[in-house]
Amino acid sequence: MDLPVDLPSADFLDVDVEEMLARTGVPGCSLAVLEAGEIVFHRGFGVGRVVSGARVTRSTRMAACSMSKPVAVVAALRLAEQGLLDLDADVSDHLTRWTLPANGDWRPRITLRQLASHTAGLTAHAGYPGYRRGEAVPSLVEVLSGTHPANAPGARVDLVPGVQFRYSGAGTTLIQLLLEELTGMTAADAVTELVLEPLGMRASSFVQEVDDPERAQGHLSGGRTVPGGWRVQPEVCAAGLWTTPADYLRFMVGVQRAHAGEPDRVVTSSSARALLSPVAELPSGRDMTGMSHIGLGFFVAAHEGAPAWFGHTGSNVGFVCASVASTSGDHGAVVMLNSDDGAPAAKTLLQSIARTRRWTDSPLDGRAARDRPAGIGSRAGTYATEGGLRVELAEDDGEIALTVSGQAAVPLRLDDATTLSTETLDLRVRLDPDGSLSMDQGGHLTTLQRTT
Repeated sequence: MDLPVDLPSADFLDVDVEEMLARTGVPGCSLAVLEAGEIVFHRGFGVGRVVSGARVTRSTRMAACSMSKPVAVVAALRLAEQGLLDLDADVSDHLTRWTLPANGDWRPRITLRQLASHTAGLTAHAGYPGYRRGEAVPSLVEVLSGTHPANAPGARVDLVPGVQFRYSGAGTTLIQLLLEELTGMTAADAVTELVLEPLGMRASSFVQEVDDPERAQGHLSGGRTVPGGWRVQPEVCAAGLWTTPADYLRFMVGVQRAHAGEPDRVVTSSSARALLSPVAELPSGRDMTGMSHIGLGFFVAAHEGAPAWFGHTGSNVGFVCASVASTSGDHGAVVMLNSDDGAPAAKTLLQSIARTRRWTDSPLDGRAARDRPAGIGSRAGTYATEGGLRVELAEDDGEIALTVSGQAAVPLRLDDATTLSTETLDLRVRLDPDGSLSMDQGGHLTTLQRTT
């Protein structure tokens, strides 16, 4: 899968990326778009390293953060296909270097399916903060035990497994131990052999300590560079992958093709269906990409019980990323940013791609396709206040925009049949029943009457 030829950014984005980065304090980002199973757009914006001013390019690698988790799950499923693992057997049967602690006289039984779907009842924590380059890094057993020099709690079960969803990086770290026990290799080498190499992901690596000028540096909130450039993540399966958006899309394409039953697949179609089948609903509601359920490794958006879109988000110290892909139609996008402040920009960019590419069934606006209003219809027109403020509400080929005198048009989206909003401003627009239009900015309401 070759990199795309240069195409206009306007074909894929309806926001000014450089302006958005400056406004949000994010140094740089990289994104890639998938259409009909091919990567059709891959571009960097801003800088990968603030101190040197090095620009983000197609080859700039960023931390995939928790987007590492589905890659590790696919590797584990490949071992299951080889008969080395059973999705529903007790994983403790394969462990020799570390044992899941008992709760008094009760010893939990947890499975790969539960670990991959965050339903194993493992204790949750704020995530793996990583380690400064050059400082002591714990072994995998020390990470799982939560013993020095580990800086995060170890893996414990405090809920009955298999009952409910609770996000836990410890579950994927236990998968990391399984991969090592069953292959006799490091997990990094095992996942490389099982997933990265078969999919041609040559820009991806689990190497943590490397002086690679193509590797972006992370940045803390406010713009300060992460000391050392980035944190070391011994929990490679949970948070340790470094990649580019285009390379990660190669992984998503592999899952799409497997789900479709195509022959050149990384896992069998039955394994792909297990990956993307909803296991549990997210108790907190839809995530930033609109996914509502957890499958195995991936979060999914389901329509009438069947997966329609899948993906994952992630954040390490200094980095934020997000990915989405369809189960049919072969669409997808990956966004990676090198800042703790990157989440709003990631969401805005994905939504912009979905609008521009006319992904009408995507979950990125947080609502099912069947719930989306068709448009504003006859409410398009010019509105004004008695004081002379004039605005124009227009719709062209499904794109809605509000133009206030002297300003550039602001793109809007329909939240429901009478309410519109935008990701770029603190603005909500209401189409009032009497034919007027109301603009709510920061709680201040301005009502305008229809003039044409």
